[in-house]
Amino acid sequence: VSTLVARVRAPRVRSHYESIGRGSPILLTTQLQAAALETELAARGHDVVVAVAHRHSRPDTGAAVDAILAAGVGRVVMLPLFPQYSSSTTGSSEAELRRPLGERGADLPLTVVRSWCEHPSYLDAQTQLVDEMLAGVPDEKLSTALVVFSAHGLPQRIVDRGDPYPEEVEATVAAVVSRLQRPVEHVVAYQSRAGPIRWVGPDVREVIATAAADSRAWLGVVPISFVSDHVETLYEIDIAMRDHAAAAGIGDFHRSRCLGIDPIVGPMLADIIQEHL
Repeated sequence: VSTLVARVRAPRVRSHYESIGRGSPILLTTQLQAAALETELAARGHDVVVAVAHRHSRPDTGAAVDAILAAGVGRVVMLPLFPQYSSSTTGSSEAELRRPLGERGADLPLTVVRSWCEHPSYLDAQTQLVDEMLAGVPDEKLSTALVVFSAHGLPQRIVDRGDPYPEEVEATVAAVVSRLQRPVEHVVAYQSRAGPIRWVGPDVREVIATAAADSRAWLGVVPISFVSDHVETLYEIDIAMRDHAAAAGIGDFHRSRCLGIDPIVGPMLADIIQEHL
């Protein structure tokens, strides 16, 4: 299935990258997040090395393992930048990290932060970004406003095998909504669906169509499963979803910022990982 999805997506995704300038800021953003985390942990008295590993680009897990072995570390803590656990993201990333550790004969204790979807520091940071977006909603539009918490999609067959991802997305959203300064109607939806297989729903395009039919005057999208900007936010939300909403008659379309390199990120990540040091 993964091969089929990749084959279907490749030509389309290539054009998406061209639409956002032929590149993604995710590598630089992740490197800056890592530097902020290392600086924050050092300020708290922790002597750590923070290395970046990407699944489908460089630096990969092999390069990251080489870097930490060269630094002489005694143990490894893996912090996937996926707040909500899925076997297809965090689970497969753990397997991908264990592979080069084994190949290099590195018998190091490995701790994996499997999920941080309800960590208070993450929820507070995410809520701050949603509050920032909602501050721009005119009072007269608040009663007809809709916030769409959009998460990356997942094939339904993975969920049917017991994957907790949708439950963790819902848990994050419920906790964030309970913290918002301005109550607003909301819905959870999923994006990035591809191929003929069945995916977790509802699809965000269906939600936008329903919002238009309900005469929503204001629509805000929160990329709830993404901590950094990349093609899924810069193209799928900022361009494709906006165009879809406009075509449906919703002109007042907004998107909350990703955590990215906001000053809150270093302390937030440090709070999450400090419990495992």
